[in-house]
Amino acid sequence: MRSLFEQVVECCGLAPTFARKIIQEACDRSGVSPPEAMTPADLIRSLPQIRQALGVFLEPSEVALKTAAMRALVKGSWPSMPAVVPPAQNQESRTHQEEPNAKSSS
Repeated sequence: MRSLFEQVVECCGLAPTFARKIIQEACDRSGVSPPEAMTPADLIRSLPQIRQALGVFLEPSEVALKTAAMRALVKGSWPSMPAVVPPAQNQESRTHQEEPNAKSSS
């Protein structure tokens, strides 16, 4: 079975050698070392750095798709972690929480 790190590399949609280097550097910046021993918690911790690194090479919509695929890899392990919830659901929950405040101030 492929390691979580290798699965994340595949999610990038970039040349494997290039993607491996980008993900490894993002993991290093996140304090995840060695990345080959990545756990679901390590991936969640590394996602902000991975997003930033992919954003240099991909359009924002592509970055969102790639990181959603990465979150899906660990969703079964960490379903309650905010980073695992798709961005649209995060935005909806914020909108619903902010709506009462906006209505009460008018």
